[in-house]
Amino acid sequence: MEIERKFLIRQMPEDLECYPHTPMEQAYISTEPVIRIRRSGEAYWLTCKGPGLLKREEFELSLTEKEYGALLLKTEGAPIVKDRYEIPMGGHLIQMDVFQAHLAPLVMAEVEFSSEEEAAAFCPPDWFGEEVTQNPCYTNAYLSRRLRRTEQGGLIPGRYRHFKGREYQLLCTATHSETQELMVVYRALYGEKGLWVRPAAMWSEEVCRDGYQGPRFYPIDGEA
Repeated sequence: MEIERKFLIRQMPEDLECYPHTPMEQAYISTEPVIRIRRSGEAYWLTCKGPGLLKREEFELSLTEKEYGALLLKTEGAPIVKDRYEIPMGGHLIQMDVFQAHLAPLVMAEVEFSSEEEAAAFCPPDWFGEEVTQNPCYTNAYLSRRLRRTEQGGLIPGRYRHFKGREYQLLCTATHSETQELMVVYRALYGEKGLWVRPAAMWSEEVCRDGYQGPRFYPIDGEA
């Protein structure tokens, strides 16, 4: 059983390079259910995860380098590359992931616990930012799907929530006839339910405003 809370990072620790860190690559054979392969340094793993965000079942199986390479060809989404730092703090181990390539400058920390009571009692340090444990947009499986959409210039139709709270239905994407810019066609799910268009890059971008840091729009059901 895996019990963990997840946080964005407000400020990087000043002594970060003093802590051990490992380069990682991970990809997903399936994101629903989660079946993940990971290269961590010179170790290779296959992991199956049950449903849930704070608490879920997890099973791991060691792989050889050859097995990992064969399974990597069968993955969906895009591989995630990151550096994981292990920072001990007050009896807990903070695993801080510094994402690379298209997911930079995203930095997240995970803290695992032996019980839900221990998780609830945990007080994050000052350099932690917003808690995103219950936000599915910050699962690595979702980030892998998002990364693939970024590389392919595509977006998945479905219901999304704007970071200010209102909900929208992403209907499709379209190409501007003059500039060839990729656009998003979407409908408001409130008021007169108007039909709107905006650049796909603006739809997908990260925002940092009024204490919020994250995607401008994030999916709120299993369709996106």
